[in-house]
Amino acid sequence: MTNQYLQMKYLLMFNLVIVLVLETTVFAATQNRSAYFDDRQGIIIPEVIVLPENAIFSVKLRQIDASDFVLELDSVTAMMPSFNYYDPKKGMLYLPELKIGNEIYKAVQLKVISETDPLVFRMISADIQIDRGAIKTVEATVETKPVPASGDAADDPAIWIHPEDAASSIVIATQKRTNKPGGLRVYDLAGQEIQYLADGNMNNVDLRYGFPLNGEKVAIVAASNRSNDSIALYKINPESRQLENVAARTIRAGLDVYGICMYQSASYGKYYVFINDKTGAVEQWEIFDNGNQFVNATLVRHFSVNSQVEGCVADDVLGYFYLGEEKVGIWKFGAEPNNADAGQLIDTTNGNLTAAVEGLTIYYVNETEGYLIASNQGNDTFTVYERAGSNAYLGKFQIIANPELKIDEVYHTDGIDVVNVPLSEAFPYGVLVVHDGNNIEPKENQNFKLVPWEHIADALDLKKETSYSPR
Repeated sequence: MTNQYLQMKYLLMFNLVIVLVLETTVFAATQNRSAYFDDRQGIIIPEVIVLPENAIFSVKLRQIDASDFVLELDSVTAMMPSFNYYDPKKGMLYLPELKIGNEIYKAVQLKVISETDPLVFRMISADIQIDRGAIKTVEATVETKPVPASGDAADDPAIWIHPEDAASSIVIATQKRTNKPGGLRVYDLAGQEIQYLADGNMNNVDLRYGFPLNGEKVAIVAASNRSNDSIALYKINPESRQLENVAARTIRAGLDVYGICMYQSASYGKYYVFINDKTGAVEQWEIFDNGNQFVNATLVRHFSVNSQVEGCVADDVLGYFYLGEEKVGIWKFGAEPNNADAGQLIDTTNGNLTAAVEGLTIYYVNETEGYLIASNQGNDTFTVYERAGSNAYLGKFQIIANPELKIDEVYHTDGIDVVNVPLSEAFPYGVLVVHDGNNIEPKENQNFKLVPWEHIADALDLKKETSYSPR
């Protein structure tokens, strides 16, 4: 009794976990050294304690006599200790922590799958912990043909989802360069060009579904035309996958047009176009069927921030308009015309953003969940936030080269777009499309890169949800 009392007192004084086995042997963990992954040697485990074939428990004791240090058993709980250990009876290796690159896995369980020398294990469970401060890396799997104009010629993409055959969806992209005719270029999901409209130096583009026009529901496309400072409007023919001009007139904005995005009000069903300029001014236009098979527009609101803007995106369900002030950060406004003109700055270039803040897009998980994504042109990264609530920061990623497919990494991104809908076997959870401002391997004009959504979701532990349809 005395030896048992002294042993318990010793363990309690040093605040160690009490680990008991049926043979009354006590194992106390030495200072924990995490397992980690080495590219050449595989998983390195600095120390492993091999336990005998006995059950392991965490024992809780309570003092039963206030006048003397006398303890009795309070509870016994099966436990996983805070050190690396191997259970030969179960053929299980337990690691409290395993580091693989920038990812940290907790409570790792590996099971023997081959009793060779050395033993071969398979991971069967683990809790991943994402290091939100680390920049994750992903790879593109498709790239479009380069635009024919040299220099800073391409800019912004928009993804149209085909109503019947998702694999026939298209990417609509802008060409703004003036050394050759600008316009809109349309690509299939393999990156091949299927249409070119030389309608002016188009800077940004966006689209919405279900627009009522001439008794039909059509996909409507809006682009900022810098050649004449106007809002260009098209519908998409789903059979030909071609854009058709439906603007009732040249809709001239009251500013030197730059960025553009669209909004469909869930409250009123109306469609709007937000357009901005390099001074920070923003105009909101309502677009509507003019009753003569074309689309007209009227200015309903204008406001501004203090410096250059371009990238923007609207959340149709939650009713918000996001605006990137390039050297400052991301602003959040109400998207309805009668909302206040004052916005909320959700993040800054002194926080998780790097100037210039460029493209913005939203990945929809469901009606209220999803992710806001921003391109940081200054350091070639992309920042991800929660779509809901106060837009909590979730992490960053960059698009590196894919040597297997001979696709180069992405630099100096302007516009971006993302969808959550399965488009083909190549994009089962949707796709992110980004502008590549420096298409270097081989050295060619700018183009657009396509990244499967699961690459980003797996890197940042985000959701892969395909049930919500933006159509």
